[in-house]
Amino acid sequence: MCFWVGLLLLLSGGIHGHGLAGHLHAGGVDAGGPGFVPLLPLMVFVTVWGATGYVFTRFSGMHLLAVILICTVTALLLGCLMYTVLARVMTRYDSSMKEMDYEQAGQLGYISIAASDGAVGEMKYVLHGTMRSIGVRAEAGQQLGKGDRVIILKVNKGMAAVTLFERETGQL
Repeated sequence: MCFWVGLLLLLSGGIHGHGLAGHLHAGGVDAGGPGFVPLLPLMVFVTVWGATGYVFTRFSGMHLLAVILICTVTALLLGCLMYTVLARVMTRYDSSMKEMDYEQAGQLGYISIAASDGAVGEMKYVLHGTMRSIGVRAEAGQQLGKGDRVIILKVNKGMAAVTLFERETGQL
């Protein structure tokens, strides 16, 4: 019975597509994150457990306890193998970004629109291979000329506080 149920679930998952991406969540609550138990390895476990159980009880003279033990070990090994293969295939090209990847403080760039003595200018910098721009405000008495290399110190309401790169490296 386990074999037929597992096989039916595997075929249904292949047709409807829920077997590869579905997960069971602990406590029955969908937290929106990765699941607790992937469905496909669980379905493989049930199918293999049922199939090996049927073969050993039908064609061998083993005791029921030995058959259950062999079926469980075999199904666990194949289920874990399926999970490992899926984990490698599904996460190979995963380039999920973390919040720290969006951090602008510490980015090195250059001034594209000059600003001096409290005026607003613009700087350009590269973040993950993409050219970005952000507004900068020159502090009182500070001159930010076009082409000056600057480092973002902090960003407040879309406006960056910067310092000249040469001044920063001179202090090291």
